[in-house]
Amino acid sequence: MGLFGFGNSEGKIERLKKKATNKFGQAIERQMALKSLRQIGSSEALSALLARFTINVDVTITDQDEKREVYDWLVEAGERAVEPIERFVATHDGVYWPLKALKEVAGLERAVEALLIALDRAETVEGRVNELKVQLVSNLRDFPHPLVLERLKKLAHDRHDEVRLMALDGLMTYGEAEALPVVAERMLDPEESPRIRSVLFEQLVDHGWSFAQWKDRLVESNVMPSHYRFDDKGCIVRSR
Repeated sequence: MGLFGFGNSEGKIERLKKKATNKFGQAIERQMALKSLRQIGSSEALSALLARFTINVDVTITDQDEKREVYDWLVEAGERAVEPIERFVATHDGVYWPLKALKEVAGLERAVEALLIALDRAETVEGRVNELKVQLVSNLRDFPHPLVLERLKKLAHDRHDEVRLMALDGLMTYGEAEALPVVAERMLDPEESPRIRSVLFEQLVDHGWSFAQWKDRLVESNVMPSHYRFDDKGCIVRSR
């Protein structure tokens, strides 16, 4: 059948999925399996296509090309891809391309809703480093939305360094008025890590935002390295 056919068995889809997600198999076999799933076009086949995002093959160019192609096919499938994508995002890692496809097919609001639900799930994962949470937070910057802004401000105070770093980086995309008060709070927090402060100093230099409101407190805290200084406008610049 064609792209929108539904006459293929569940067993065939499962066999194709196994081939499509074999990271050690031949690229041509993996790609043929992906194309067959696209031709089947059922909800189950689209779910199997999405499974391609759960693996990374060693050849980076091939890996990205295949993922980009699956993304294109999900967009091509349109509304029928929405439910499989939402199920995938709620239960799997590797959500960058699926969320991108969901945004294209169903709009920003639907994609943000799915992303925040996935993030809620990640919040329940225990572990020294919550890799799923870090991955999801790194994706937030691609979905400008008031709810995302609210979540980024909260995540800027997360207990994990990597989560805070990703959240602060995403927050910077919302501009000086939204980001700077939170950035200042992190820089002045005596518990903040030197690594994150170092990144924030560099970002403030690059953005050229005025830190005048917090200048005295920053000087008193003695956390600004000697290779930075304040200019006449209260902006942090590199010392000559």
